[in-house]
Amino acid sequence: MHQTLIAALALANLLATPDLRAQTTVLFAGGNASQNVLYDRVTNILTGTAPSLSVVVSSTNSTVRTYTGSISGQTGLGTVTIGFSLLGAIQGLQDVGQNSETLATSSSTGTPTVPTVAVSSTDPVAVGIDPTPFTQTRTLVVPYAFVKKASLSPNLANVTNLTQRQAAYFEGAAGTLPSAFFGGSSTNDAVYLIPRNTASAVRTEIDANIYFTGTISAYTSNGVNATAIPDPNGGQSSGTLIKGVLNVVTNAIGTVAAQDIGTFTPLAFEGVPFSITNVENGSYPLWGYERWIYPSSGHQGTPSANQLIVINALLGAVTNVNFQTTNTVFVGNFAPLSGLQVDRLSDGGPITSTQY
Repeated sequence: MHQTLIAALALANLLATPDLRAQTTVLFAGGNASQNVLYDRVTNILTGTAPSLSVVVSSTNSTVRTYTGSISGQTGLGTVTIGFSLLGAIQGLQDVGQNSETLATSSSTGTPTVPTVAVSSTDPVAVGIDPTPFTQTRTLVVPYAFVKKASLSPNLANVTNLTQRQAAYFEGAAGTLPSAFFGGSSTNDAVYLIPRNTASAVRTEIDANIYFTGTISAYTSNGVNATAIPDPNGGQSSGTLIKGVLNVVTNAIGTVAAQDIGTFTPLAFEGVPFSITNVENGSYPLWGYERWIYPSSGHQGTPSANQLIVINALLGAVTNVNFQTTNTVFVGNFAPLSGLQVDRLSDGGPITSTQY
């Protein structure tokens, strides 16, 4: 069983508690690049105190969780449960795109548990999904970066920048290239790539921006003595796991969403350092629009009227200009829509100015 099925089974158990009161349940599936924004904002719209406002976390993955409470002024919604299964943007898109598929069935109610909304900074078109049946709303901008751990990569001390050609070649030839290829200090070492897996928008968006379409050379730790070995999964399922590998493997470069940069050192791209300002002005190109995507009216899986109230309440909290420009959960990790001076119509496509 794939990860999303496992996660959905966990959520089915979490959401299956019988309750005779009115209930409204919305399940978000997709990418985890903005998970901290979602977790912060859901507590902004739901009221209640523990245990009525609670977080139930899967024992196997912290991105599988539910929040339960009520929305002020919306008594018709009854008890509101908002679930998250943020195991990858591409998988989320596929699950919402195939919403008639029963991912899991609650043993007590027989009700299918399928995602209501996909959260993705990858456009459906980029992964071969017809966008026609869906409503799409931009919520924020997710920047991405190639990062290193300076203290574990002395041979990469002088490696501060990647060109598009270097990045594309590296993704296919990691483990065979010396640090000197990037401007480092040795011709006798190897530099390892620690990427996200194919379910991730981080992977899709970086590949689109560097024009990489080949077979990726992904590495991970052997878990014993920090030796780098080929990754049998083709990449990690979260930024947290990327950081875990970068914390032990020497001479490694990872790919993360900006919120996962933390204490790691981001590399400039094409001579432009990573910064939110450089994303906003269009000079740093490694980014994508995060969108909320769900079936439009008349299509299988369309949210109910009550579900739309919940979706729009959370959407308003996420896109609130004051939140996007002042809250520490957001600032420095994402680019606010209100600050963007550019636009792009396709993933990895041309960046055009809106300032004319």
